[in-house]
Amino acid sequence: MMTDAEVKEGVTNTMLDYCECLDELRLDDFMELFTDDVEFEEGGMARGKAHVRAKVRKLLDLFHRCSHHLSNTRVQRTGENTARASAYIYAWHHMKTGVMLEIWGRYVDEQRFEGGRWKIAKRNVLMQGSRGMELELARVALAELPAKAS
Repeated sequence: MMTDAEVKEGVTNTMLDYCECLDELRLDDFMELFTDDVEFEEGGMARGKAHVRAKVRKLLDLFHRCSHHLSNTRVQRTGENTARASAYIYAWHHMKTGVMLEIWGRYVDEQRFEGGRWKIAKRNVLMQGSRGMELELARVALAELPAKAS
């Protein structure tokens, strides 16, 4: 059985890989970060890897470049092979329209260890604010965030 420290490191690495794959436009590697039955909420629910892939491909087609920055990560083990996590996100996007879009918010995950790594089974992208474009904001519901580790 993994230690809590190993769980935290693995879950955090999945969150960091998510950002890196998006910024480097590595969609195939990005999709390996999800379980087959993933639920992905970012301005509308996507269920399953095929739906997530189509949604993210459509979003990436809007940008010349993007840069995602993760901080304030919290991880809570919920079972032998499951965990909940949250992290603050700052994301900069250079859109093909010329707009520079910035977003502040959180990722809230449920992850499972399968296939030798931690994978995202459920992700909610909760935005607190944006600059450069008016966006429909999904405010962070504090009750949904993982409890502080003791």
